[in-house]
Amino acid sequence: MSHATTAEEMPAYKRERRKRIVRAAMAMLDEQDYEEIRIAAVAQRAEVALGTLYRYFSSKEHLYAVVLQEWLAHLGSAEPPPGRLPDERIRARVHAVIDAFARQPRFFKVLMLLYSSNDREVETIRAAIGANAHRLLAEDMHVLGSPTTGDAARMLWSIVSNQLLNAAFHDGSYAEVHRIADVYIGLLPDQIRKTEQA
Repeated sequence: MSHATTAEEMPAYKRERRKRIVRAAMAMLDEQDYEEIRIAAVAQRAEVALGTLYRYFSSKEHLYAVVLQEWLAHLGSAEPPPGRLPDERIRARVHAVIDAFARQPRFFKVLMLLYSSNDREVETIRAAIGANAHRLLAEDMHVLGSPTTGDAARMLWSIVSNQLLNAAFHDGSYAEVHRIADVYIGLLPDQIRKTEQA
């Protein structure tokens, strides 16, 4: 099986097996640091042969890039309550991301580790994760208009990522991550704090 084959292109039984592997890998990351996880243990937990796991994922890095992508996709699918002002929606989304990484700092550490990977599969997934983060923020910031929307979304994601890095690796405070994100959102132009036009 080509690793480039997407999950949607697989027969149902292969999609289910792939999901089982991803769930097992995610559960193990809940319990221990990435560096401590052995790929053979993931295969055992997923009840597949190690060779079978490698038919779906080219490496441990590739597997955990998919784990992270799916975890973040679930997080990104949660929409703030309707009717909020644009700045309230942005704050709600950003605070939800910060809180999720505060609860699961190992997931953020994996995201940072993936930046040093030379695996093409990982690079593709990492780029998709970043693009999705920018897209979600840009959707909430659309009242700023283009090209400001994209730039503001990139800057906010960069600021949050940098502050999360400090919290996850250098004993920084997640409260400080929230504070810095709020400061940046407060600096956005006035139209972000106005009710959207119908």
